[in-house]
Amino acid sequence: MSGADGGTPRDAMSSESSAPGSLDAFRELLAETVAWCQRRASAENLAEALRSHALAPPPGLAWADTVAAVAEARRALLGRSWRRSLDPIGGGTLIRYRPTPPHSGAEARRASAGYFDDRDAPPWDTWICYVESPADSYLLAWVPPSALAGATHGLAASPHALSWTTLDAR
Repeated sequence: MSGADGGTPRDAMSSESSAPGSLDAFRELLAETVAWCQRRASAENLAEALRSHALAPPPGLAWADTVAAVAEARRALLGRSWRRSLDPIGGGTLIRYRPTPPHSGAEARRASAGYFDDRDAPPWDTWICYVESPADSYLLAWVPPSALAGATHGLAASPHALSWTTLDAR
């Protein structure tokens, strides 16, 4: 993955974070996220469907631990019966969310019709991993194809907290 600030999976893998320790582990987390969300992405209210009660983040944890807990819960609920998408990112894209202020004051939520929340965070079902490095810290999330338009509007409303990134196959 690369983005406006040039990060790659290897950068994320070598940092101390909830990011997986290898590119294969990252790909597995991404595949699980895509499989989980594709089951819900056809719902009429996408923002609500991708904030399932089963994956609700536990309160009071650091971001890295919170994102890891969501990923662990998703893996347990998926079990062994899920199917991997032929497209590694399921037709969607990746977005970075920086949970530190400044936030948009809920403008991203309004602009995205609720896809982002009041603090500009994407729905927790879409969270892949949290990356911490000396240069940057962010949550990496998957945006399903059905949410791209809303996410694009939300990103425009909060460019300090949100940015697109891509998967770099190197």
